[in-house]
Amino acid sequence: MIGLVVVVLLAAGACRERDRGRELHVIWPTDVETLDPNQKFEFVTDTFAMNVFDPLVRYDRQMAFTGGLATSWEIQDGSVWRFRLREGVRFHDGSTLTADDVAYSIDRLKALPDRDIHRYVSAITEVRVVDPLTIDVRSERPAGLLSVLSFVYVLPKRTVERLGTEEFFRAPSGTGPYRVAGWKKGDFLRLEAHPDYWGDRPSVRAALFRVVTEDDAMWTEARRLSPAIVFSPTRTTWAAHRDDAWFRLVERPGLGVHFLALRVSGGPANPLSDVRVRRALRAAIDTRKVASALPGEGAFPASQLVPPAIIGFNPDLSVPAFVPGAARSMLEEAGFRQSEPLRFLTLKGGGPLGREIISALGAAGVEVREEQVSIEEFERRSTACDADLFFSGWICATGDAGELFEGNFYSKGSRGNACGYGSGELDAAVEMIGRTLDPAARRDLLQQAMKRLVDDLPWIPLIVTYDRHALTPGVVWETRADGQLDLRDVRLK
Repeated sequence: MIGLVVVVLLAAGACRERDRGRELHVIWPTDVETLDPNQKFEFVTDTFAMNVFDPLVRYDRQMAFTGGLATSWEIQDGSVWRFRLREGVRFHDGSTLTADDVAYSIDRLKALPDRDIHRYVSAITEVRVVDPLTIDVRSERPAGLLSVLSFVYVLPKRTVERLGTEEFFRAPSGTGPYRVAGWKKGDFLRLEAHPDYWGDRPSVRAALFRVVTEDDAMWTEARRLSPAIVFSPTRTTWAAHRDDAWFRLVERPGLGVHFLALRVSGGPANPLSDVRVRRALRAAIDTRKVASALPGEGAFPASQLVPPAIIGFNPDLSVPAFVPGAARSMLEEAGFRQSEPLRFLTLKGGGPLGREIISALGAAGVEVREEQVSIEEFERRSTACDADLFFSGWICATGDAGELFEGNFYSKGSRGNACGYGSGELDAAVEMIGRTLDPAARRDLLQQAMKRLVDDLPWIPLIVTYDRHALTPGVVWETRADGQLDLRDVRLK
């Protein structure tokens, strides 16, 4: 009997060791901004959200639609989508999902105009509960609705109303594969597998996301805490570890384009309001040289504001050849004059790209004054268009260029950073795109809209960067086309 007890205890201890060994550490350079999945439409917060919550539909690794909380969806009369929900889905608090929760989550966002995603749900005109497992959503632009709803995460209506939003979002309850087990802002986020998850049981039982802001320290921590993923390290440190056998480096072209945004408001007093000047600025920048300024061959030139993998990429648009002296001649023809330097807003420690752009514009006779600021100040000032030039980027996480147009350049609903740019023709195109359900016809409309945007150049496309990560021994991760870390895609050997 004693021997049997010893064997049982040893086996139990071994199981605990195996469980601990199945905990993954994710080392990343920044933290989630909020535990409200529908508050911020940005990359890191959405990585958290997609592991804890579910939308009606979602994208798989190859950016194809697949079921989330909905098992099926169909268009009813050209403007209404009907969704049928999974039966028996439970939130982390034990409550059961119904159509009321879906309706509440969508209506809540429509009532919060300060939310990043509000610009996309503003076209939804009606949400109707048909029965506990069926819901209808009517939209003025139904063609893009599935993409929009893939980023609307469903909350438990009764729990939120009972606790209030402040209390609920301290430890929110979703239907996703993981529940929040702890969060210390700026330090760590711990997720644990949800035992009653409706889908396949994930391989990773727990994940600790550690915020490490020092570049080299990310790699040191990953060694110490293995099994681990170094998530989106700097390009310099990634390139420096090419020959490090401890790490397996992974990369794929990202879905984001880095660009130079221009403040075009202000009328004739602002030289950037003249499209001839904007085209001259593009001609001044050798994007191949900009791409080569990044260490480790980390980027390639962008011909437009989405990369090739995005629906709406126009293959007829090419990267313009750089011709020395051409930009200066174009500026002279446009009558370009400066009374003061153009203010160029960049992030502190932003790397060589800002310097490369300043040098290129200077060679064309454009005087630029760089203003390096914190990420908080950059967000505030770029939103307010409080500078002339902004080095920024946009990730079409939906895989569809309609997100770019509607979120930034549709003057009737956009809260994006177009900074004075407006086009009645582009507005009409966005509305037509939103109503066109035929995929081929919609793609053609998106490509036409992209050509118009590149002709007008409120944003000057620069480069497409690679998504790059590093894995320690024992970590198997099939990366996604959108660059997100879905823990369901990770296995620990």
